Amino acid sequence: MEPFATVEQYEARFGPVANQGMLAECLADASAAIRVALDKAHVDYSDPSEDLADRLMRVCRSMANRVMPSGTDVPAGVTQETMTAVGFSHSMSFTPSYGTPKPLPSELALLGVSGSRIGWAPLAGDGSDVS
Repeated sequence: MEPFATVEQYEARFGPVANQGMLAECLADASAAIRVALDKAHVDYSDPSEDLADRLMRVCRSMANRVMPSGTDVPAGVTQETMTAVGFSHSMSFTPSYGTPKPLPSELALLGVSGSRIGWAPLAGDGSDVS
């Protein structure tokens, strides 16, 4: 299946990347995650309107950007890096879900899909005896 965003659309938003093959794979992974979310919500995306196609593209490239390496000396997925000069200490913290694109609640909302449902249910009975 084709990804919801192209390499060109990604680069138009985030700038050129050195490894376009890796970017293409990240876009495909993001698209697969989007399909799972849409399938779970029973949303038909087989023939999207122009508006839905645009929103799918935007969410896809945003998700792909979160898992693309940054291109710096800091390893991919690092959320915090600490260095100490005298003690020669060096530590890094990594995000637990690095490498797995997951749609954010704001991205799900952009696609018209709710991430969760909030409600209540009576603990006993049908609730009709509540005064």
